Amino acid sequence: KVLIMSDFLIWSSYQLFAPFFAIFITDKIHNSTIEVVGIASAIYLIVKSIFEVPVGMYIDRSKSETDDLVVSILGTIITALAYFSYTMIDSVIGLYILQGALGLGAAIAFPGWYSIFTHHIDKSKEAFEWSLYDVFLSIGMAGAAVAGGFLADQYGFDALFYIVSIFTMLGAVLLFSIKDKIRKR
Repeated sequence: KVLIMSDFLIWSSYQLFAPFFAIFITDKIHNSTIEVVGIASAIYLIVKSIFEVPVGMYIDRSKSETDDLVVSILGTIITALAYFSYTMIDSVIGLYILQGALGLGAAIAFPGWYSIFTHHIDKSKEAFEWSLYDVFLSIGMAGAAVAGGFLADQYGFDALFYIVSIFTMLGAVLLFSIKDKIRKR
């Protein structure tokens, strides 16, 4: 439940700005174009793809879930700090650097989170629990997309990024609460 709530906060907050990210880039980043939006998205995905498997291999070296939890928290904190930093950028290079940081944060956070969730799924309820997770997140993300449009229109993009950063950090804090429930051997 805690893992799902953590991801609910993280993914819903991400969806506050995701539908409007291209508008943010083209309106707020000096000398940006739609091409810059595509490159920025690619940088995130490439960096995530390069580092995710090595992180997964690293945490698989131990039977303990402690390292899984630590990397999940670390990756989520990196992500929160990157979101916060969007309020301070005004160049394409700055955007690309932050997209790389987001990719790195995701590559660090995802394998540990998936590992812990997978180990704690109830036997013979795997499909149900994964689908429950997905539905819960989708509903949160749908509501956040609507709220994000309102917030961006009323308060601007900086407010959105502050909120995303805060909720992502709260998602990381929630992960601390499961430290006594994870396998330590």
